[in-house]
Amino acid sequence: MCVTAAEYTAITGEVPPEDLAACLTLAQNMLDARTLCFYAGREMASLPGLIQRTMKHFCAYQAQAVSLAGGVAGVMEPPLAGGTLGKFSFSAGVGSKAFSPAAAALLPLLVSYAKCE
Repeated sequence: MCVTAAEYTAITGEVPPEDLAACLTLAQNMLDARTLCFYAGREMASLPGLIQRTMKHFCAYQAQAVSLAGGVAGVMEPPLAGGTLGKFSFSAGVGSKAFSPAAAALLPLLVSYAKCE
């Protein structure tokens, strides 16, 4: 796992969800997909401190987004386009990707390091 429950709390300011391990696994898979698995086979300790910190923040923020979207199952479900109940209606939703803007902001550094290595 890229972050512990204590690190998750320190980074997000929230209590870890019950399904933290599953959310972190999906977050790590999302990172692997965007970095062509560059970090998948590497020991975290072998990476520079800045990259370690950035990876931990990415995983925590993305796991938080997955949890807020309903967990792994919620992210995998197709998004509800909208609905109406009486005079109330809604449109859009979390979306099928449930990608965290905070995590997305960290990707350029992680991708740049992977390309330079």
